Amino acid sequence: MGNPAPNQERLAAVVEGVAREFMEAWAHPNLDRFMALLHEDVLLLQPVTKPVRGKAAARREFGRMMQWLPDLHGTVDHWSARGPDLLIAWRLDFTLGHAPFTLHIVDRIVVRDGLIGEREAYFDSLRFMLATIARPGAWLGYLRYRGYLPGGDARLGSPLPKE
Repeated sequence: MGNPAPNQERLAAVVEGVAREFMEAWAHPNLDRFMALLHEDVLLLQPVTKPVRGKAAARREFGRMMQWLPDLHGTVDHWSARGPDLLIAWRLDFTLGHAPFTLHIVDRIVVRDGLIGEREAYFDSLRFMLATIARPGAWLGYLRYRGYLPGGDARLGSPLPKE
């Protein structure tokens, strides 16, 4: 039997590459950069929202989010990997209702074929919702982003602006 160490080392290098690309993508958000990280049949999970399945749905979701929060950017604090599983502790900073806001997140990512095959985000959704409610300037944008009001999907058929 062959030594499994080279395969494990190769997998570790691939997963580390995904972690680095994740850091770069969130440090300088760009829709195409996000899409390049995702497997075609990606599954994205997070509190308070429906699962997002597939790259086309992910493009719409990230596009709406970037429309609503154009100054968002992320900073990775720590990451750790074991096999194809990656945990990333990071902060997402953006303006929420005319004031800065930081959302602390831990993402559990499963790397498949060198891309993000599944991501489940863990964050304090209650803190985020209370902050959104307390900032009336955020209401209209949030309701558009979530699709409760017209306007959030207006430009999703065409490419969104790039950096």
